[in-house]
Amino acid sequence: SYTELWLLDTVWEAAMNLLENILIVAGISLDIFAAMEIEGAMLAVVKRKTLIIACALVALLQMIFYFAGYFVCYHLVKSGILERAQEWGYIISIIVFTAIGIKLLVKGLKKELIHERRQDDLNVRKYVGIITVTSFCTLAAGCACGLVGVTVWVMLLVILICSVLVTVGGVYAGYHFGFDNKLYLYYGGAVLLWIAGVEILLRAVLHWF
Repeated sequence: SYTELWLLDTVWEAAMNLLENILIVAGISLDIFAAMEIEGAMLAVVKRKTLIIACALVALLQMIFYFAGYFVCYHLVKSGILERAQEWGYIISIIVFTAIGIKLLVKGLKKELIHERRQDDLNVRKYVGIITVTSFCTLAAGCACGLVGVTVWVMLLVILICSVLVTVGGVYAGYHFGFDNKLYLYYGGAVLLWIAGVEILLRAVLHWF
């Protein structure tokens, strides 16, 4: 029946949007995971209090940058300033996610000089600087999502969960195993963003499914 078809279409659309959101945030967050892995490798001991503060800072910075970009572009669309904003938004989002993926790939290929030194605790001030630089990619992703429209509370939840996972996982991975595998994190982040871009291209631009 028409109602059943409408319901299936709605569920499918919601599932695809959720998949896109997860791929986008996870792809960007792997860059943060790599940064935390380096910090974790320097620690003599992991202090839970500082780790909780780090999780809160990552989540806060990610949300600030993402939703800053999102709401600016969202209001541009709603105000009618941008014509055919959603159609252009899909194309722009594909370009943005491809560009961020290339940035991560180049970062992985580039030889990064790291001065190893043992420290008693996470350097929160230094860490905020690292995450702020990384979060400019989050800002660009937020702008792209603002043009096409996403469910805000879903993105809020995805960012929160990913922020905690990459912070805790990155610190403990670095603490126990070092940071030799951080290159694969950059490559993984790039692949996830490219998959998100391809999914948007096939579903929203070419209407293949």
